[in-house]
This record gives sequence, structure tokens and C-alpha cells, in this order.
Amino acid sequence: MSTTDKYDEAVRQIKAAILQSQYEAAKSVNERQLMLYYGIGKYISVNSREGFWGTGAIDTISERLEKELPGLRGFTSRNLRYMRTFYEEWEMLDFSEQLSNKTDSASGILELTNSKMSNDAILPIWNLQVPKSGPPLQVVV
Repeated sequence: MSTTDKYDEAVRQIKAAILQSQYEAAKSVNERQLMLYYGIGKYISVNSREGFWGTGAIDTISERLEKELPGLRGFTSRNLRYMRTFYEEWEMLDFSEQLSNKTDSASGILELTNSKMSNDAILPIWNLQVPKSGPPLQVVV
């Protein structure tokens, strides 16, 4: 094997490692983002459907988020409603919800169960993440 061939092989190996790492990083970011959206959706669903929020709550929350986090994108009132719908459509994945008593208050549902985060302000949302499940669901058409 010539020196050029050895370099070509080194480039192929390093390139493969870089691409695999980038793919895994993107997959991890997407997973965390979906978990966040699911958690926010559950939080909004519990408080707006079963809780005490009024009809303008989502709009108000979106406006406040925009003021407190300028430049934040993706958390318009429309997107917050989409997150709620996302949670409600996939609620069957929430095994913790199935195990809890449906008469729990909104704050009871938001109990801290398996958090790895240290900031108490975000714990209620992160604890509403998409639960780990078995194999992917099969869609029957």
C-alpha cells in the first residue's frame, strides 16, 4: 500500500467519524427539542384544558416570552398551540400520565420525577418530556 493510499484511507476513516459524529449530534439536538416541545405542550394542555387558564393565556405567555427573551424564535402563540396539539395527539406515549390519577391537580401532574436539570425554574417542563418507549410505533394504513 502506497503512502497516498494510506492517506486516502486515513481521510476516509476520519471523514466517516466526523460525519457520524455530526449525525449523532443533530439527532440528539432534535430529540431534546422534541422532548421540550412535548413537555411544553403537556404543560399548556394541563393548564389550559384542565386547569385555570383563560382563553387569552397562550397569547399572553407568547408575548411575555418574546419580551423576556428577545430574539427567541418558534414560540409564537400559534406554535405554542401546535405544541399543545402535538402533546395531545401523542399523549398515549405518556405512561406516567396513565399511571397517575386523572383527578390530580395541574401542579400534581407537574411533580418532579426524573429530572437531570438543576434549575428549578425549568424542572416542571423537562419532567414532562416524551417518555422512553420500546420499538417505534407501527402506523397501520
